[in-house]
Amino acid sequence: MSKHRKTWSPTEKEKIVLHSIQHGVSEASREFGVSSVSIYNWKEKLEHLGKSGLQSGAMTDSERELKLLRRENEALKRIVAEKELAIQIKDSLLKKSQSIKK
Repeated sequence: MSKHRKTWSPTEKEKIVLHSIQHGVSEASREFGVSSVSIYNWKEKLEHLGKSGLQSGAMTDSERELKLLRRENEALKRIVAEKELAIQIKDSLLKKSQSIKK
């Protein structure tokens, strides 16, 4: 079994979506060898963004915002982790210095 995934051109995606509208998603899925989830996603992007939405990498506004928020969240998590590490190091040094004074 090949591990290579088929990539679809925007015109092929449009053809598959139009076929699914006429004959149903399950029929189009079987005929073209595409998952029904992909067809539904292409259909939604075609409705919201038009033909340009079928380009690879095309995102809706909500997808773009979600991606941006995830990046920001990861950056904030890294900052918090670094601060927590600095606090733990200071606490351990403080404990060591207090035990030496006794």
